[in-house]
Amino acid sequence: MQVPSTVWIWLIEQAVPLLIIVGLLAFVMVALTISARSRRTKMIESRSGMNEDTFVSSLLPYGFDPGIARTTFRYLQEKQRVSFPIESSDQLDEDLGLDIADVEESVRDLLGLTQRLYQPGLKHTPIVTVEDLVRLIQASPRLSELAA
Repeated sequence: MQVPSTVWIWLIEQAVPLLIIVGLLAFVMVALTISARSRRTKMIESRSGMNEDTFVSSLLPYGFDPGIARTTFRYLQEKQRVSFPIESSDQLDEDLGLDIADVEESVRDLLGLTQRLYQPGLKHTPIVTVEDLVRLIQASPRLSELAA
């Protein structure tokens, strides 16, 4: 391998591979952005008739408290800024875009809104879906039960 004779030639030799890498990364980012927008658009279109009432009614046959289900739906829409109708099977990370810190914040806030006690040992499986979140909130004891 020859040593470049000038700094300019050396920079050009280094810039070409760097530009190729930057170009590939830019292409991947554009492709991921388009894919995410397309997925969000499809979700919004497929859920056009869904709202808070349909969310609550989908959980009622399984014994979920309608008050907790409504509170969870409203919280996710208003505080976590989910801009499309939520289904109980939605995954918190992939579908709603919540990370671990957001899920923990949601658990604590929802427990406070529903006046329930946070018991970390109650959570024996990870909270993956919206249904898991509602189930954890409903399984937590009420604060009024502890005072009695």
